[in-house]
Amino acid sequence: MNKTTFHRAIAALGCALLACVCWVAAGLVSDRMVQQELATSMHVERQMAASIVDNTAQIIASDLAMSRAIPATIAEMDMIQLALVQPHGSAADAALSVAERRARWLASPALQKVDNFLHNARGFTGLDYVWVVDTQGFCVASSNSTDSNSFVGIDMRARGYIQKALLGAFTETYGVGRSNGDPGIFIATPIYRDGLLVGAVIAKVSIDRLRHWVSRPGTFVTDSNGVVVMANESRLENRVLPNSPVLKMSRAERLDAYRRVDFQTLRITNVGERVRADAPWLSPTLSSGLFSANNGVAPALYDERTGLNSGLAAHIVHPLPNWAEIVRNQRRDQLLVFLTALGVVGLAVVITVSYLRERRLHRATRHLANQLQSANTLLSAEARHDALTGALSRRYFLDTLRREVDIAGAAGTPLSVAIADLDYFKQVNDRFGHATGDRALEHFVRMCEEQLRASDGVGRLGGEEFGLLLPQTSLADAHAVLERLRKRFNQEHCAHLPDDTALSVSIGITALSEGDTAENLLKRADLALYAAKSGGRDRSEVHPADNIPPMPRHPETA
Repeated sequence: MNKTTFHRAIAALGCALLACVCWVAAGLVSDRMVQQELATSMHVERQMAASIVDNTAQIIASDLAMSRAIPATIAEMDMIQLALVQPHGSAADAALSVAERRARWLASPALQKVDNFLHNARGFTGLDYVWVVDTQGFCVASSNSTDSNSFVGIDMRARGYIQKALLGAFTETYGVGRSNGDPGIFIATPIYRDGLLVGAVIAKVSIDRLRHWVSRPGTFVTDSNGVVVMANESRLENRVLPNSPVLKMSRAERLDAYRRVDFQTLRITNVGERVRADAPWLSPTLSSGLFSANNGVAPALYDERTGLNSGLAAHIVHPLPNWAEIVRNQRRDQLLVFLTALGVVGLAVVITVSYLRERRLHRATRHLANQLQSANTLLSAEARHDALTGALSRRYFLDTLRREVDIAGAAGTPLSVAIADLDYFKQVNDRFGHATGDRALEHFVRMCEEQLRASDGVGRLGGEEFGLLLPQTSLADAHAVLERLRKRFNQEHCAHLPDDTALSVSIGITALSEGDTAENLLKRADLALYAAKSGGRDRSEVHPADNIPPMPRHPETA
């Protein structure tokens, strides 16, 4: 071997070694770049998934709070309690057939009134069925009493949620109807009369009415037994999570609750190790946050919200939309860095490509951030109701007030507005605790919904202060209606509050005059509330339109 050949061999070996070093270095650099891109994408997508599942949980809690209030209100009615005090479900009635019991109880005048009331209540509350059972577990009245598949006369003791209600428990359970196979949420509330349990009222809300819970892709809801009761992808429904309580139930219990015995398992597993086999550049920290439902191909993010005071849980499996692009980018980047590292020209290319790549990455980040902001804005717009009381939120109430002012001004129709403030509410919180204070606020809103029309509005302005909107109502009529509301709130005790809790409310009322704005209406209503507070509380005051300037609010109402 001559010297030239030797030098050529050394040069070739050096070039090969340099190429190997550049290739390894290019791999390290490209791995770092793609990890940063993936980390940014996962952070933004994780925030979006958390926002979606939080909003889903909030909607579930709000809807169930509204549905829960209906049977609870029915259970407090004297007509229902008096009808149950009469003897039903005795040993003689139990020995009769379903048809004989149904005929006997449908002929009862007291139960006929209850049937008619439940039928009307079902129509304007949006419930599918409402029925009442006595202490023996027999259905004595129902909203479908006149239908061929009426519940009246049926022995319902075998249903678990009824057993719990007849033991004095408030229950919300997912189940499948035995007569029509329609799944839904069953809400059971015990009924007491003079401290004695006399029966229970049960309401059913069909799952089809609650489909907006899973309007977002990848979302699904499970019940307390781990069964998927509804999902954005219908194929996932009636599957169960691994190690769910339903798998420990007997066949009879499954059949009773779900009208089926066998369930397929919905496996949500961490696929980080599997993904790292195809993408070894993926770090253990990032791979630990990647999941897959039923061994899906694309990795996804998973989040859930439990503890919704109903046994239900909200879940989301959120795929990474740009995973395939990130994998392609890693392979491309390695080759690109390798080529640019071979010379000066390559170095210039590396600088240019890195600059362009950073700009693209920043644009993608800004785009994802804008998407997140838009999604948050949409989710905030959907939150129109106060999560605690179910009243309108402050912002939505004020928007509604401005819209009604414009409508009333254009049409020349009357419009009344009031501000109500619970008296000595701080003392209720200090004496009984904030949980009791929350129940008092819920009790006031529920009383407003009973006394006011469906076209009227109740909004929580803050703390214990509420705004009342009465379209097409003169000042005198509004004063009469709200005075009746004030007296009933003072006199009717809430079953969820301690017996020695005394509640009262002060109300300031005003009406729209020509040229008025929503802000002027609220200022006058505030002045009237100040007068009611100054006059001794537990009263309503009227402030008609005049030129009196706004006065500072009393510290008690501030």
